[in-house]
Amino acid sequence: MPRNFLIVDFEFTMYTRPVGKPRDFFPEIIEVGGVKLSGEDNRNLGEVQNFVKIHFFPRHAQEAMDFCMITPDDMKKAIPFKSTVEKLSELYVPGETYFVAWGTEDYRVLNLGCEKHRIKNPILHEDYLDIGEAYKIFKGEQQTPGLKRATEELEVESDGLWHTAYDDAKNTGKVLVALLQKGWTPEQYFADKERIEAEREAIREAKHKAWLERNKLKKCEELYLIN
Repeated sequence: MPRNFLIVDFEFTMYTRPVGKPRDFFPEIIEVGGVKLSGEDNRNLGEVQNFVKIHFFPRHAQEAMDFCMITPDDMKKAIPFKSTVEKLSELYVPGETYFVAWGTEDYRVLNLGCEKHRIKNPILHEDYLDIGEAYKIFKGEQQTPGLKRATEELEVESDGLWHTAYDDAKNTGKVLVALLQKGWTPEQYFADKERIEAEREAIREAKHKAWLERNKLKKCEELYLIN
């Protein structure tokens, strides 16, 4: 039975000024959007959309709120981070649901938030599917393109506003469905990812071996000159 997909997007705080950053600052999720799709027929199996209370660094949230068009009134409806994780957990079954996002940051900020709030992250890393990286590999490119560009290249009709969590999650889901319709599979992505990592490791080992050989030759030359 094919796995289902929980496609998620987080908006989170940031600190871009060159000075004044609090020593322990970390990005906090301020909005979550998610759509669960059936792995059999891409049916919508559930959704989540909430603003999230800022617990640690509320004074440094305005920049992200402005960027994501989140108002103070929106934040009055925000739910605690723990409740956000619980809502995601309700749509996710370990080992049976892919946790899908565009890029590496969404899982990282979720995991970091769980660590800071001292709660267990219910999402297994092995279930995490970076659809941005998958699209990059599918296209044979070196850099991961933006979500907007991917929708344009795949001729996917995007919904809503960019940089709003629920709309970005929906559009990410549309890219996922478009890839599936072109014959791409998650299994192919993970196999390609493993192959690419193995090739990179082989290159790193070859470079390290060449460096050791150069150093060995250099020492031999120095001993020869001394003698």
